[in-house]
Amino acid sequence: METNPLRGIFCMLGAMLFISVQEALAKYLGEFLPVAQVVWARYLGHLLLMVVWLWPKHGVTLLKSEKLSTQVGRSLILLIDTVLFFFGLTMLGLAEATAIFFTVPLLVLLISVPLLGERVKVASIVAIAVGFMGTLVIVRPGLNDLDSAQTGLGALCIFGSACCAAIYNVTTRKLSGNDPLQVTLFYTAMVGAITTSLFVPFVWQVPPSTLAWIALLCIGLFGGMAHSLIISAHKYAPATTVAPFMYSQIFWALGLGWLIFGDLPDLPAYLGGVIVIGSGLYLFCRDYSQLRTVNKQ
Repeated sequence: METNPLRGIFCMLGAMLFISVQEALAKYLGEFLPVAQVVWARYLGHLLLMVVWLWPKHGVTLLKSEKLSTQVGRSLILLIDTVLFFFGLTMLGLAEATAIFFTVPLLVLLISVPLLGERVKVASIVAIAVGFMGTLVIVRPGLNDLDSAQTGLGALCIFGSACCAAIYNVTTRKLSGNDPLQVTLFYTAMVGAITTSLFVPFVWQVPPSTLAWIALLCIGLFGGMAHSLIISAHKYAPATTVAPFMYSQIFWALGLGWLIFGDLPDLPAYLGGVIVIGSGLYLFCRDYSQLRTVNKQ
């Protein structure tokens, strides 16, 4: 495919918008439906999109994996990530949850040491520590009132989700040399849809409104569209070009949180978000600078 950095950037911006809308729908549905039912809708819609998009071209080859156990395990980790994030959204605002989740690049760097054998420099360790301090500024642990305890639990769920996402990303990197991208994409949706379908009959509740039914139908489609746009973004432009635009999600989250739920973070939450995002961008710029140096050599 022809390189087109501007189109790649727009694809990434669109993907972050769709992810934010998906999370807003999850937060809305989580107010009156079991989280398991919301997660089921997210994965079923994603699987339907993958079947429509990938199956006509690739057929049964989508099921052929050289590392089947790793594919299934990786997909289950992403499922746990989704459950924790959606549950955390029932207790936190969209912007706060998004800011905490932006610790993923820092966690990926930490996990890459034991799993991929990569070395971490002192400056990167400092950036990771600063990023974690940013999450503490957002959550402000140690307060004793009920609302703060609930916020702490929600933040813990989001941070657990970020840990799962980091493991998922590192595992995906390891799989890239064994299975084609379309196989990995299909297993991601299929394993989640099958697993949640086993549990959803035990918690099923009939949505109380037409809007809730529409949200259930759309939540998986938006997630699948976001994944498709991320893939397209990396086809049109290098990761070093499009990756920083993933942080645009915080602005979508702020806007949707205010428009739909009337939520606006307080000043410490903004400050913590800036610290977390700044740490992630520092690591990105450092990697990009090292990559340019290697290419010149």
